[in-house]
Amino acid sequence: ALSDASVQVLVFKKVNGYDHEDGGAAAAAAIQAMSEKNGWGVTITDRAGAFNAKSLSKFDVVVWNNVSGDVLTLSQREAFRDFVEQGGGFLGIHGSGGDFMYLWDWYLESLIGAQFIGHTMAPHYQDATVRTAVAASGLGQGIDAEWTVHDEWYSFAENPRKGGADVVLTVDENSYKAEMSGISLRMGEDHPIAWSRCVGAGRAFYTAIGHLPGVYDNAQNLALLENALAWAAGEGLASCGAE
Repeated sequence: ALSDASVQVLVFKKVNGYDHEDGGAAAAAAIQAMSEKNGWGVTITDRAGAFNAKSLSKFDVVVWNNVSGDVLTLSQREAFRDFVEQGGGFLGIHGSGGDFMYLWDWYLESLIGAQFIGHTMAPHYQDATVRTAVAASGLGQGIDAEWTVHDEWYSFAENPRKGGADVVLTVDENSYKAEMSGISLRMGEDHPIAWSRCVGAGRAFYTAIGHLPGVYDNAQNLALLENALAWAAGEGLASCGAE
C-alpha cells in the first residue's frame, strides 16, 4: 500500500536496450532521498505491468529512469498516454531519450520532443559547461547560472524549442568535444539538454544528464531533478493545463 504522502512518485526502469546500470541505481537513490526530504512517497519498479489506468491513477509523476528500448505493450502505452494527457507528470532521465529509433511516435514527438542522434565518444565522458535558463516554469530556480558537470553528452536531430519546449539547460559546445567516431554532433550555439513540455493537461520534463553515477552527487544537478520532480508532480509555480 502507498503511503498517504500528498505526492506519489513512481520510478520505472526497464531496459530492452543499453543498460545504464550504475547511473540508474544512483538516480533511483537520489530520487528516493529527495522524495523523503520532501515527504513524498516513492515506488520503484521494473515491471511494465504497472502501466494500467488503475495503478497509474495512484501516482502524480512517473520517472523513466534510463529506460531503453521498447518496453510497453500497446495497452500499457495507451494507459500511460492517458495518464499524462489527463494531467499526470513525466520525468525522463538520460537514456530514456537516448534511443536511435522509437517504435512509439507519441513518446518521441510529444513526450521527449527531440530525436537522439549520438553522444560523445572521444573522450566518452567529458567536463562540459552547462548554462541554466530562466525558464517560465521556474525550473531553473536555485541553480547556478553556469556550472560544470562530468558526463556523457547527447545531441539531438532538432532543437526541442521548435516543438514548443521550454528549455531549462543548454550545454556550451565550446567546452567539450562534441563528436562521435569522428562525426560532428554539434547543434550550434543553442544546444538544449534539459527542457519541459506541456502534453495535454500533463507535464513532461526531460534531462539528458544522467549517465555517470557521479552526476547524482552534483548539487546543481540534484537541484534540477528536485525542481523537475516537483513541477512534474504539479507542485510547480507555472503548471500545464491550469488556466
